[in-house]
Amino acid sequence: MRYMTRHSAWALLLALSFLATVPGCASPRSQEQAPDPAIAEQLAFQDLCMSYQKSMAEHQPAKARAAAEQLFAKEPQPWVQVLLAMTWAAEENRDEAFRMLYAAIASIAHSPIDAGPIVVDLAESLESGDEWTSLRSDPRFPALLAQAKAATWHPELLAFEAAPAADPVRMKRPATDSETLRTLRETYKLDAVVAGAADDLDRIRRMCRWVHARTSHQGWDGDLPSDALGLLQVAEKGGQWRCVEYGTVLAGCLNAVGIPARQVGGRARDAETIAVGAGHVFAEAWIADRQRWMFVDAQMDIVGLDSDGTPMNSVEFRNSLSRPTPPIPYPLGLAFCMNYFVASFEATDGTRTSIMLGPIGSKMPTKFQRVPNRAPDHFTHRLADFYAAPAP
Repeated sequence: MRYMTRHSAWALLLALSFLATVPGCASPRSQEQAPDPAIAEQLAFQDLCMSYQKSMAEHQPAKARAAAEQLFAKEPQPWVQVLLAMTWAAEENRDEAFRMLYAAIASIAHSPIDAGPIVVDLAESLESGDEWTSLRSDPRFPALLAQAKAATWHPELLAFEAAPAADPVRMKRPATDSETLRTLRETYKLDAVVAGAADDLDRIRRMCRWVHARTSHQGWDGDLPSDALGLLQVAEKGGQWRCVEYGTVLAGCLNAVGIPARQVGGRARDAETIAVGAGHVFAEAWIADRQRWMFVDAQMDIVGLDSDGTPMNSVEFRNSLSRPTPPIPYPLGLAFCMNYFVASFEATDGTRTSIMLGPIGSKMPTKFQRVPNRAPDHFTHRLADFYAAPAP
């Protein structure tokens, strides 16, 4: 599937959550009274981003430009230059729009990965985003697009240790007869969602599609419930979710119909220093007859199947994106956020736990988007540690 082919550059700001997008990360908004200057700075940063988005939505590009200029003063990065270019394009000031875009592309070309997730696929935005319609008839556009394509970041293959697990942390199989899961299952008739499915893979696919259809996505930090039932009730009233909530709801619904599932977050390589868009959240489901975990992203309505039909876990899915022709198209901005992986679940001893998997040679991040965050309970480079089967 293609992703955000209309309004794509602006929409990517919404697609990449600003704040607590990864299990184990503290939300700056939830710590507004904390004295930490990093939190205060991040809150001010978020407010400017929201002001920009609101102004663009209300067709006030000059007001949006004022917010973007303040952002650029704080963060002189190419993605902010792209936001500024959008304001000029909205006013059909092509000269200024091209000037800003050329400056942004030069920075991206110098170091695509340092440019950050917002602009890793600027060429796609330029080709299909409605925000650039006024520029496409300009004779300068083909050369601009060619430079943007040459600067595009492409996922590299990530390497992890293949050694057997030393002391794997195993997920406790959720009790489908628990009050929480029974209420969720009965309230939303989840048995009917998967009725008639051929196998667990088919059930997972159907549940992913059902959760995807409940609402639409928004990328800001909202005052939302933290449980699947509460979030579905919010969606019924017209509320929207971040990727975090899609992961929460999908994992909860799968657990409710007897398929072990867990919320998983991805973090960018430089998640400690990136200001915005450093994480994405999805889920993994356990396929019993295949004895393996499978990547499932309800926000994108994607289940991780390789080209030969083999279910892929999150790491396998991420590495499949490094192929010349990936089996499933996926937004580069989200792939950018899949360098570290953090799973959150109830362990066999009944405690809530989290485990982070990092590529060989990486160190455990201590911050997320410049804000200190709670460390995971376990950090490993071994795939077997991260992908232990749920307890019988």
